[in-house]
Amino acid sequence: MIELFYDDKTNNWHQKSTYQLLYWGKEQKRLAPLPSSSIPSIITLNSNKRDAIRPLVGILAGSNSSHHFSGNASIFKSIQKEIRNTGGLSYVFTPNDVYRTFIKGYLYDPIQKKWTGYRFPYPNIVYNRIPDRKEEQTKKVALLFNLFSQKGIPYFNRSFFQKDAIISHLTSDAKLTNFIPETEILTLKSVQEYLQRYPSVFCKPSSGSKGRGIFKVKKTPTGYQYIDHESTHSFTSIDKLYDHTHIQESYMIQRDIQLDTYENHPYDFRILVQKPLKSWNVTGIGIRAAQDGGLTTHVPRGGRIIPFHKLATDKDKAALTQLAIMAAEVLEEETKMSECSMDIGKDSDGHFWIFEANSKPMRFDEPDIHRDYIQSLLASFRTFSVY
Repeated sequence: MIELFYDDKTNNWHQKSTYQLLYWGKEQKRLAPLPSSSIPSIITLNSNKRDAIRPLVGILAGSNSSHHFSGNASIFKSIQKEIRNTGGLSYVFTPNDVYRTFIKGYLYDPIQKKWTGYRFPYPNIVYNRIPDRKEEQTKKVALLFNLFSQKGIPYFNRSFFQKDAIISHLTSDAKLTNFIPETEILTLKSVQEYLQRYPSVFCKPSSGSKGRGIFKVKKTPTGYQYIDHESTHSFTSIDKLYDHTHIQESYMIQRDIQLDTYENHPYDFRILVQKPLKSWNVTGIGIRAAQDGGLTTHVPRGGRIIPFHKLATDKDKAALTQLAIMAAEVLEEETKMSECSMDIGKDSDGHFWIFEANSKPMRFDEPDIHRDYIQSLLASFRTFSVY
């Protein structure tokens, strides 16, 4: 058992344990013994390590002008809670919190239900969870990752995936070609060509998430129909429909796959893959079904969670696992990732299709998948940290 204390006057950490010499962080800074019992305890760690608190994990979150940071706080809390049980520690920080000799990081207090900032040494590993693509692409963040590289600090998830690049990587592998729906960059010409071949298509932002910006186009007896999350519009020509979209960013057009249904609702699979050691594992598989008339299966867009055992067979699980691991191995060659989630659908003939992959998985609502996700993350931190 190790107790950590923080002196607000000196901004120094102290420790109280049976070990006189304790070190932490990439630079192996010493944690001095507690000089006075008047300083209140901040953290208690369960540890059998005799010389260090490790790993010290820095979770890189997004900047926020009105809060300490932006990002998936529920995942951050879970990491901080569980890592203490293994003798490690984690803090959350933003690109604005990095200084020459220390990082201002945040710890969550579950009793007071608030985040508090403290000074920490540089971590053994950085877990990139910046939620905003624009911030991640700034010069400040690029310089920050250069700094980590110079210091020899490894990091997870350097950047978001671009959907069009991911599809290109996957289709370049002969083993996966038949599992990727036909996809191209969206232009007026590609819309015209796709609707000559298919009765309907999906159009997606190359950098979107949670179903944002997706719309569907399908042929009708009198022309074409545009369908998004809020409305439906009819047009007599593709040109007029395309003008209606007012697209200001890069989009993809993708063949619409007729998904298998559950109670007349299309559904697909959310697969979480991680690499805690030297090989890829499927941590969990969830199922999401669209709502009545829903455009996608995303829960924030009205989709609902279906228990895996209600729909999937052992054969499905084996096929999904094999496909997801093959895809992860291909993507790793290009992206150097250590985790991702994938959206995979099954059509009415039982064939599986990979729709997209995400380098920063959202929290899975299934408690068992979330628990295993956190444990696998901790294993990755221990494996890839530099001491």
